[in-house]
Amino acid sequence: MKSIVYESNTGFTQKYAHMLGERTGLKVLPLESAKSELKKGEEIFFLGWICAGKISGYEKAAKLFSVQGAAAVGIMFPDETTIPQLRENNKITGIPLFFLRGGVAPEKLSMIKRKILSMVAKTVEKAGPKNEGEREMIDALRIGGDFVRAENLDGILAFIQGNQN
Repeated sequence: MKSIVYESNTGFTQKYAHMLGERTGLKVLPLESAKSELKKGEEIFFLGWICAGKISGYEKAAKLFSVQGAAAVGIMFPDETTIPQLRENNKITGIPLFFLRGGVAPEKLSMIKRKILSMVAKTVEKAGPKNEGEREMIDALRIGGDFVRAENLDGILAFIQGNQN
């Protein structure tokens, strides 16, 4: 594996990709650049942001490259159903899949996406937050928040370091 490829919307996935690159020495590229800079079939680690249960850019990356592992970046507090659901929604089999908490930057979103986030926050709030993670998520959806932490990458780092040639 020589490269980390990512698709980011508001910068949180990009932040994780660059942190991984710094700690592994691997080249870091946004998916759009990787299309022209990397060879078809090259082994990569992919990171993408979650939108409606889909990992943005994963399908494209999987068609172009040999994805060895992937990370989904989202705002929810993960539970035991998160990874299996992401695998099913994105048809991911045979590779490690990780979840990273990212963040929300409402000021970087379109009006439509801000309205959707507001509706999601109201729905979760109405149902009653089940735990501290859901309370954090409601606050993040309303006012923004950044959950990116270097220690969240520990599992991915162990995987990448165990698979470097």
